Amino acid sequence: MTTSYVLSPEAADRLDRLFRLHNTRLLGFAVSRTRDHAAAEDVVSETWLRAALSLHQLRADDDRAYGWLRSIAFRAAVDRYRPRSASETPEDFTDVLTSRALPPAPAAEDDALAYEDLTDCQAIVFKLKAQGLSDLRIAQRIGRSETAVRKRKHAGARRLRASLALAG
Repeated sequence: MTTSYVLSPEAADRLDRLFRLHNTRLLGFAVSRTRDHAAAEDVVSETWLRAALSLHQLRADDDRAYGWLRSIAFRAAVDRYRPRSASETPEDFTDVLTSRALPPAPAAEDDALAYEDLTDCQAIVFKLKAQGLSDLRIAQRIGRSETAVRKRKHAGARRLRASLALAG
């Protein structure tokens, strides 16, 4: 379920001012915590989303805003690396895998030919995703929104599934 929130014009202006004042410094803090620039960008994006939702908690003086934002960024970084639930702990499934016959894998040529069905934009997104870039980094690199990248990724995945189903 997707919930949308609308900021008042005053809150949007305030958030914009805070962003211009503190984003670079906040990104530096996130990089020091995550040790990965792409992960730090994701943490900072999450920080701004959380800040927008709880902007009413920040008092009128924006002098203390960086500390408030930094605490949100710290929690976002911790949440990024915290396991989601106890059920996600690694388990040993070797017995299950060895006792079960796996279906034969399709030939690699079929997989390579399936990529020809992608549009140029979808192929670019898949190549960048295969290099380990986040959706945000891909969006910045190709000059599109993160939503456009996700749509191309999902549309491309549908085309690949359909192409592989016809081949198989």
